[in-house]
Amino acid sequence: MGETSKRVVSGSLIAAAFIFSITYQGMYMFLLYAFTLTFALLGILEYYRLVEAKVKEKIPKSVGVIATVVLLSFVWLSWQAKFYVEGQPLFHAGIKNLLKAFEMNYAILGGMIYVLLAFVLLLQLLRNRVENSLTIIAAYVFSVIYLPFTFSHLFLLYGLDQGLFYVWLVAWATAMADTGGYFMGRAFGRNKVGFAVSPNKTWEGYILGAVMQNGLVLAFYLIAKNNFSVPEYSLLQISLFGVVIYIASVLGDLAESLFKRDAGIKDSGNLIPGHGGVLDLLDAMLITIPAAYYYFHTIQQWKTL
Repeated sequence: MGETSKRVVSGSLIAAAFIFSITYQGMYMFLLYAFTLTFALLGILEYYRLVEAKVKEKIPKSVGVIATVVLLSFVWLSWQAKFYVEGQPLFHAGIKNLLKAFEMNYAILGGMIYVLLAFVLLLQLLRNRVENSLTIIAAYVFSVIYLPFTFSHLFLLYGLDQGLFYVWLVAWATAMADTGGYFMGRAFGRNKVGFAVSPNKTWEGYILGAVMQNGLVLAFYLIAKNNFSVPEYSLLQISLFGVVIYIASVLGDLAESLFKRDAGIKDSGNLIPGHGGVLDLLDAMLITIPAAYYYFHTIQQWKTL
């Protein structure tokens, strides 16, 4: 099987799993939690392998694994707490009271950040090594922000009213950003942008790709609006959303390329045939999902003023 065939097959299987996990709403969306947690854990392990390639030594990965499980679990439980009501499966008043402790607020978030920082500092001190301490400590803290923190916004985005639509919209906008840039670059690319991390990118590819992506995002919204019940936005707001997601998608793609080039590695992993690693697949989504959440959250807050 050729690389293109492998890419199509593996991508289709992952897409099918993702679609099923976001559309099946039983079990308190546990399948979506499991899907998100699995890919976040695989991604953070790949990120640490990039760090190891850079610092030329093995580093403990438990801090990232624990932080990923805790953070994603907290956000998921906080999100699902409002759906845990009497009459629903497995309801118990004691569990309902316990779930109140998972309601996210600044105190809990700040406490989690403090515990993470203290744990990272303690871990590096216990390793009893001075070399590369600045790089390793920074890598630990950044990894939690870069992966479980950003990916947890999938639950927050889904938590918006008619949240499934937003998940579909950002997935489509991100995919079309990559598709638009790729095909427009191949067809019309002449003038190099000059990025050291991605020297083949062209101005024509970026600009025409943005135009193509924006048109496809608007078409997606109009088709959805004419056939389903979706949140009401103006075409200007949807077009601006497309621009935001396009920029975020490019940023995510270039950022992961930056990490790999600095580590001297072509692909973040080889888990996904035809794609490389999990980070190679998720690089854009890690940035576009939070961008989508904060964009629509801001518009909704603005409407209430």
